[in-house]
Amino acid sequence: MSSREKCPIYPSMLKAYCSHCQGTARGTVGNPRFSLKEAEFNGYPVVEVLKDGGAIHMWDSHFQFGQRKAEMLIACVDLLRDFWRSNGDEGDVFVPQLIENRRRGLRIRIYVEKHPDFERSDGETVERSWLRLQALPPDNEHIGLGVMKCRAICEVQDDLKSWLRRQGVPE
Repeated sequence: MSSREKCPIYPSMLKAYCSHCQGTARGTVGNPRFSLKEAEFNGYPVVEVLKDGGAIHMWDSHFQFGQRKAEMLIACVDLLRDFWRSNGDEGDVFVPQLIENRRRGLRIRIYVEKHPDFERSDGETVERSWLRLQALPPDNEHIGLGVMKCRAICEVQDDLKSWLRRQGVPE
């Protein structure tokens, strides 16, 4: 690519300076847009988190959850952000923690789990880190999130808080 080449979509812009051509514009593979879609499941309100209007991962067609899991995610959003920004390469930084929101009567244990992701050509299994949020009794909800889902929750947190308010959940 010549340093003087122009973007085919924005011809007044050199490719070298164009976020579209560099793949950093919102809505591109490297910088997706996340949104919420409200729905119902078995008569209960749920939200689905979308990436560029579709599924976050092709193997997980619906990243949706109800009110209590939404409360858990919002309570842990700072740790989700740290995990996302570390790209899941947390080393021993993420020690198990207890997050508590007394106003909502919510206690959540959050910790890292390793899951096999793929096998290398030499036969060694490469593991990927996931965050697990486990509500403690009297709740029994749990949810596991990888890096992309952590990022998605962080980016839609204001919309998620608004949805919770509409469900009658105070901040």
